[in-house]
Amino acid sequence: SDSNNGVEAMFPDLQIKLVKEIIGTGGVLSSVSIKDTSEGYLSPEQWHEEMKKMKEAATGGSSSSSENKSIPDDTVLIDCRNHKEYEIGHFEGSIDPNTKTFEQFPRWVQENKSALKDKKILMYCTGGIRCEKASAYMRRELETVSETTTVKHLKGGIHKYLDKYGGDGFFSGSNFVFDRRVGVDADEHTQNRGKDSTGTGNGSANKRIVGHCLYCKKSHDQFTPDAVCTVCRELTLVCADCKPSLHKEYHCVDHQYLKNCYFSNLSRFTQEELNSQLHELETLFSKIAVGKRYKNLRRTLQRQVGRINHTLVAIKSGTMVGSNTLACRSCGDVKCDGRCWGVHGLKRKLALQKNPQDLDEQPKKAVRLSSNQRSGKVLQKQKDIEEIKRFDLQKPPNSHRCQETCIRCPPPFLRILSSSVKGKWVGKSIESVLKTEFHDFEDPDRMNALFRKSLVQLNGIPVNSEAALTKGVNATKAVSQDLPLKNMDIISRITHWHEPPVLVPEKIAVQKLSLPNKVVEHLSIRKACNDANSDFSIYCIDKPSSVPVHPTGPYLQNSLTIMVEAQEGLETRSLLPCHRLDRCTSGLTLCCTNPAVARCIQAQMNHKEVEKIYVARVKGKFPSKLIDHPPCNEKEKSLILKAGEFLYEAPIGVVDIKKGLRAVIEGGKPAMSKFRLLGYDFTSNTSLVECQPLTGRQHQLRVHLKELGFPIHNDVLYCDQVENRQRILKADVIKAVTTAIGSKVEEKGFSTDQIEAAREMCSCCQGEVEVAFNSAQLLQSGAIIDLHARKYIISFTTNKTQKKKADAIIHDESLGKIECKIDVPAWAKNFVNTNAELDVAMAEWLNALS
Repeated sequence: SDSNNGVEAMFPDLQIKLVKEIIGTGGVLSSVSIKDTSEGYLSPEQWHEEMKKMKEAATGGSSSSSENKSIPDDTVLIDCRNHKEYEIGHFEGSIDPNTKTFEQFPRWVQENKSALKDKKILMYCTGGIRCEKASAYMRRELETVSETTTVKHLKGGIHKYLDKYGGDGFFSGSNFVFDRRVGVDADEHTQNRGKDSTGTGNGSANKRIVGHCLYCKKSHDQFTPDAVCTVCRELTLVCADCKPSLHKEYHCVDHQYLKNCYFSNLSRFTQEELNSQLHELETLFSKIAVGKRYKNLRRTLQRQVGRINHTLVAIKSGTMVGSNTLACRSCGDVKCDGRCWGVHGLKRKLALQKNPQDLDEQPKKAVRLSSNQRSGKVLQKQKDIEEIKRFDLQKPPNSHRCQETCIRCPPPFLRILSSSVKGKWVGKSIESVLKTEFHDFEDPDRMNALFRKSLVQLNGIPVNSEAALTKGVNATKAVSQDLPLKNMDIISRITHWHEPPVLVPEKIAVQKLSLPNKVVEHLSIRKACNDANSDFSIYCIDKPSSVPVHPTGPYLQNSLTIMVEAQEGLETRSLLPCHRLDRCTSGLTLCCTNPAVARCIQAQMNHKEVEKIYVARVKGKFPSKLIDHPPCNEKEKSLILKAGEFLYEAPIGVVDIKKGLRAVIEGGKPAMSKFRLLGYDFTSNTSLVECQPLTGRQHQLRVHLKELGFPIHNDVLYCDQVENRQRILKADVIKAVTTAIGSKVEEKGFSTDQIEAAREMCSCCQGEVEVAFNSAQLLQSGAIIDLHARKYIISFTTNKTQKKKADAIIHDESLGKIECKIDVPAWAKNFVNTNAELDVAMAEWLNALS
């Protein structure tokens, strides 16, 4: 063996695993079959001829020129490898998709699909594995937009090509390989063929270097294990001349914008330099403060902000202990050259050889708890339950309800609302955070009044503007509003809590269904329960319009789960929603009391195993059949008629974050809906339409119906024309709110001064009800729309294989279906089916769309 001969092994930790993908894509390419990957091969000889033709076409017939001016317009050469591999070597004229992992490659294909159609596509990678999958995937995707596109790839990859041609071929630079050599010159393939090379990586003296040092831009193409990005540990091209001045802190191409503010070793910086880094990080954070797209980046910046603040506190307190020498982040050794991790993991093997018992003592991988099981969430839920019980807030829907108007408005009471300090708030004053993050503090006069009355607290200590005169903190009385916030601080506010009124029946319809024993046993639901007497039931609840599913925003007592818990005699906060409906939407809502059952139903929804059927009343005559072919516009909308149903596809994206407004936009998330006409009412010129969302985009049905020219009745967000007549008189709503103010609630745990101050600052108590609530919260425009969830059909299967972003889900055995169904609302019962009279509506619709 190599170890007996004194030769160090290239792969010290050999592991053999059975995996679904050799190169992981998160499941995106798992549906590509072996048969598909066997197509489109080009041998190294055929590939060489293709490169030669491209070279001659680019240089006017001469293949001697070393500069590639351009490649033929009908040919596209794509490098399937990652950016760092492309950096040090590639075929001239090839396109770099600029990916960091192969998982990003399918996304690049989707973004450039239109530019690749009708082209001759040539693809390559290191050893041929990635481009086999990538070419099959691209061939499948491009078939939908073009029938003339051809996709070929290099069999055996760059390895086989360089074995054949070496430095005499068309490959420039070094080939990135996945062992300790990292970069291998083209000539090394032919020189070392059949030999046990130690892989010095020096290459031939006359080789062409295509890589450049990231900092000084000098020619350089050798990755070293110690030159990794301090943010993400990506290998980075840094020459020997630049390393001393960088203190072992490097930043890859993607994180160059952090090179002045993100460092692992903070002990070498002064207080002023750390403050400068903190300011730059906060500036960057403010630009990405909204949106799921930047969630991970926000977490990275917040973590670094916390480390800097911790260092600043240590400097101020004189407890800072550190060294300017940066230790390895993997093993903690100052002298480590980086070969202790990943493909360079030599140190781990040597350590295990010295201490074999460590093999049995390897720490288990930590399992991240779900959000509802984390300590912070559990503690908050306990506090919520205590508050609900202390003020007796859990009441059935007939409590606090007016029999004549059906308006439910519970009496107000005093609450303490708390918020933990976020990373982007750290270092800012209390006043500036309240002013920018909480709309109730936008008015400076109102904010100062809340301070004076000690209704705002920091860590339980009142914030008072007069405390600023004491120049800082007076721990026994108050803190200044100018005090900078720290990590783990808690801002709280005492408020007189008024809930917006809602419309509810005297009793909310609830149907209880039990999961079949076959489903419970096969899906291991019973094993996931700690209680032997667990309830495996699903509560099918008919949610009224204007009622939120769970406590959120200004709603607590008037939420669906709280009212149903009281009505059905369930424990406080025990009813778990399996999904959500918009507050203005009515209909079927699935809940359960068993977390394992909730996770099972949610999993079926995530796997698209739940068929959702809605009914909607829309404006205009919805057509009953399609004439000729559907129109298509620049937004790539499609409409297909099949078995009397319209299938409509159009991408949806957010156009107004504050209003939550969505629209059909180019580049939005794919969305598909199915529609079928049920009836038409000539008197109101409205149609009753059955709707089925085939994807799960927010406001999907509302957006698609609006785009088709049939907006949902009473939907002010997506309808240009709204009826002036409101279902509920505003005077009745305001009367319900003012009547609730007169109800007496025992204010437990608050002093008389706090109660009086909170009521004095309360807009509702001062007669300004329309200031405290918006129009929708007062049951006016936007509170109720004619969209009703009527039926869900849940399919259960065993041996489900689900990968993140997977194109396909594998099922072995069906466990049956459960149909959850409720009655249609009153506004849907007066329609008559007049499909025979609706044929003329189609022509009007086609003209409007075109």
